[in-house]
Amino acid sequence: MSEQAAKCEAVMASRAAGTQAVELELSAMIGHLLRACQQLHVAIWSEAFPAGLTSPQFAVVHALAVEGELNQTTLRSRARLDRSTAADVIRRLAARRLISHVKDPSDARRRLVRLTNAGRAVHAEAVERALQVNETMLDGLDDARRTQLISLLNALLDNHRGLLGYRNDD
Repeated sequence: MSEQAAKCEAVMASRAAGTQAVELELSAMIGHLLRACQQLHVAIWSEAFPAGLTSPQFAVVHALAVEGELNQTTLRSRARLDRSTAADVIRRLAARRLISHVKDPSDARRRLVRLTNAGRAVHAEAVERALQVNETMLDGLDDARRTQLISLLNALLDNHRGLLGYRNDD
């Protein structure tokens, strides 16, 4: 067991025993690690997409490219975006004319979102860059560790799916 894992285990054991841990290692705190990884991802993404799509914008464009026209609720669930981020991303993509949105003919309260031809072209060009960003982020990890990391992160997100209002039935 690594020193870091031992410290984390000691903190957890202390908490389970009902005592206050004296020492806290940021390197064992999931939020701190995820924030640092997000900063790394943004830096790598920005190099691959100078003045281009953001990662959340790519997630929306990709979801539409894969699934076709979606209502906004389903789209934000597929892209794993909270309501306000999704609304902002959709507004920005529409302003760039990469997507269009119309009222759902079967339910006027809902908006349907679809890629435009320009959006399909941007997606086709962006996929390789997004894959390269992913490869750069995972550089240094063997296939087993990559699979494990992706699986654990998906399990964490699925476990807390309701906190961001993602829909399970879409």
